[in-house]
Amino acid sequence: METERSVGDYLVFGWPSEEPSGGMRDFLGVVESLDGPWNLARITDFTEKMENGGWEWTVDFIEVYDQETLKLAGAWWVDSNGVWQVFKGAYG
Repeated sequence: METERSVGDYLVFGWPSEEPSGGMRDFLGVVESLDGPWNLARITDFTEKMENGGWEWTVDFIEVYDQETLKLAGAWWVDSNGVWQVFKGAYG
């Protein structure tokens, strides 16, 4: 019998790039889609919004896992302009 998937299909983990290799990843929360999981890393206090219209991020690298299978569903990193990019195995 197949059951409906629950709300929050993806687990999001993040860490700063200066974290040593193999360092601790922080659990940021759950999202329903892969349309913008990095938004969980955004500082929510509007006074922290940067002058150029960007956001201050709590982490600059995230990995997203399927909640049901725990398989990696995607990874992203934020570039120096504050734009999230798909991680393809190397920064830049």
